[in-house]
Amino acid sequence: MNEKTNLTIEEKFSLGLKNHKNNNLQEAKNFYNETLKINPNHIDANNNLGIVFFRLKEYQKAMNCYEKIIQINPNNVDAHNNLGIVLIKLEEYQKAMNCYEKIIQINPNNVDAHNNLGIVLHQLREYQKAISCYEKVIEIQPNYAAAFYNCGNTLKELGKYQKAIGYYEKAIEIQPNYAAAFYNCGNTLKELGKYQKAIGYYEKAIEIQPNYVDAHNNLGIVLHQLREYQKAISCYEKVIEIQFNYVGAHNNLGNIYKELGDHQKAISCYEKVIQIEPNNIDAHNNLGNIYKELGDHQKAISCYEKVIQIEPNNLTSHWFLMNIFPIIYKDLKEIDHYRKKFDNSINKINYLLDTQPKYTKKHLVDAINSSTNFYLHYQGRDDFELQQRYANLIERITQKIYQDFHKERKKNISSPKIKIGFVSSFFRNHTVSKLFKNWTLKLDKKYFKKFVYYVDNKFDNITEKIKHNVDYFFSHTDVDQLINQISEDNLDVLIYLDIGMRPKIQILSSLRLATIQCNTWGHPVTSGFKNIDYYFSGELMESQNSQKYYSEKLITLPGLGIDYDLPNLSDIKKPNISKKSDATIFLNLQSLFKLLPQDDHIYLDIIKKHSNCYFWFFDGVKDSITYTFKKRISELFQKEGYNFEKYSYFHQRCSQEEFFGIIEASDIILDSLNWSGGNTSLEAISLDKPIVTYPSTFMRGRHTYGILKILDIEETIAISKKNYVEIAVKLATDKNFRNSIVDKIKKNKNKLFNDDKPLKFLEEVIRKKLI
Repeated sequence: MNEKTNLTIEEKFSLGLKNHKNNNLQEAKNFYNETLKINPNHIDANNNLGIVFFRLKEYQKAMNCYEKIIQINPNNVDAHNNLGIVLIKLEEYQKAMNCYEKIIQINPNNVDAHNNLGIVLHQLREYQKAISCYEKVIEIQPNYAAAFYNCGNTLKELGKYQKAIGYYEKAIEIQPNYAAAFYNCGNTLKELGKYQKAIGYYEKAIEIQPNYVDAHNNLGIVLHQLREYQKAISCYEKVIEIQFNYVGAHNNLGNIYKELGDHQKAISCYEKVIQIEPNNIDAHNNLGNIYKELGDHQKAISCYEKVIQIEPNNLTSHWFLMNIFPIIYKDLKEIDHYRKKFDNSINKINYLLDTQPKYTKKHLVDAINSSTNFYLHYQGRDDFELQQRYANLIERITQKIYQDFHKERKKNISSPKIKIGFVSSFFRNHTVSKLFKNWTLKLDKKYFKKFVYYVDNKFDNITEKIKHNVDYFFSHTDVDQLINQISEDNLDVLIYLDIGMRPKIQILSSLRLATIQCNTWGHPVTSGFKNIDYYFSGELMESQNSQKYYSEKLITLPGLGIDYDLPNLSDIKKPNISKKSDATIFLNLQSLFKLLPQDDHIYLDIIKKHSNCYFWFFDGVKDSITYTFKKRISELFQKEGYNFEKYSYFHQRCSQEEFFGIIEASDIILDSLNWSGGNTSLEAISLDKPIVTYPSTFMRGRHTYGILKILDIEETIAISKKNYVEIAVKLATDKNFRNSIVDKIKKNKNKLFNDDKPLKFLEEVIRKKLI
């Protein structure tokens, strides 16, 4: 005979409680069921059995237990409450709301019901009603810590971060070991960019709850932001030690290794995520981004297409696919193919926006913040129409999510000075700052109040100099924070220094954040945006027909339009390169992706006329880029019976001091066609090096042309590719000719440096024409 049948109902229920307490859930379930066989209306047995079913994730059975109690006693508060909890778990929020409203009807002062009703309303995004529920709890029971915590969560969702922090801190004051409150307060501080403070809250949450994996993970994210990479890695490894299948930690670890340049470890992390969750979209996208960075665009495309196979309407992957281009092109047909693909992708994304109205703000921001069409502009073609179509697509999205920031802004009449802002991702030792930092530093303070918005968190001595020489300096990487700050500053004029280089800048520049908005040639291509009014360029880099290549109204400043500092040449590092003493060294200073296949023959043509020479280049960012470029030119040389390796040298990427050393060791600079040297040509001129250039139709191919015009040097400006080769050979073989060019450089180069005329002209234009 079964031993259980000899027990009384009280003994069976008691054994159920004992096993329940000891976490023996299956035995507890058996004894509660035995109890209910004797008395199906046993309230406590039904209630406890419901709790056991809930813990075993048998939610429908749990609901049956609570519904049985309510059938027996319609006013049983515990049953309504527990039924509500099950319904929340099942995301049946309307039904859960009915449960808590019933409890409040039974007992208007039931704080648990008000609190849980707030949780349900939060899930339904009825945030103000949720806050009212929590405030009701606090009114009834001022020391109810969970209500302060939950109210903090809702305020955080509304973007009211400071208020949210106040509520979390109140919850902690009431309940000092409230780990979740410390954790979410840390999250809120993270959103505000207050990383150091966030660290303290995460560490406190971990102290209270050592295996709090979310806290370890988010602590890693903050340390990553602060570039404390090894500490961040330790956090993610701790998460994986506690919970190996925590995919977020593997993914975040991959992101750190990617940033550190350890691509194989990053790939391994992303592949581990995919092993755990084969359909993990972030991992496939991140893996695609690694391959894109490595120059393996076909593998990258496969990763993005895998996401679209999993989730056909994934907007971010479609955006990645649109903006992926080979870094080095094999031939002109490949350029044509990718331009057509880009155009088709714009059509595809517009179609998705037409047919998929359920995209949230996060979906839309994640997409447009994922990548730019940066490499489109290095194909040597007229990009005006494609750039406008791309800009229109971004505008279409930002009009959905930032509608208030597409409205015209009234002229600011309250400030005695013109409030002018500058936006860039490169207020540090970077080409953009070398070209334009003096715009921020030297504008006349009598007339201008200067605001700088730095869309990054990498700081150096240039950053500090700018920071201490302007009226207001704001640095952040969160788009919403930047939008709100720029808008609140109520600027008269806002100048973007490098639209097209970073995704966040393309979001900002699509909006109307100041009365007048301008673009310039930090990235020398039109923005295409309707909200960018003017484009500041240099008169010597533009032609009579240039306006047709700009969506903005073109304003040309004197010369190059910049006030450029004479480079510091006091610490040049000589390169350790062996070379024939009588050989001519032709140096190309540009990134390899600026060198297009239709121009490769120039090197071969020079050799045919002057074989005693070498061509020096700088390696690509990744070995695969250099390899692809070498392979392309080598194949051309082989067809003509020449060995490219014999005539070429590729120097590893290096410090500024060694870069100057390479320039100094060379004889002649070969300017890249279609995308001319700007900063690099100025640096070469400072070292008295002659440059051959062939200006293109577009301003981006006319920087060196403008530089040589200032130097009064016409002799090295080619009128054709054939003439380009002739000039290069003449410089190599005719010492008198080369010396005459060098003499002109030495005589006139000071005209290029620390010239304030463009800046004075800019001041006049803004004061007398724009404002």
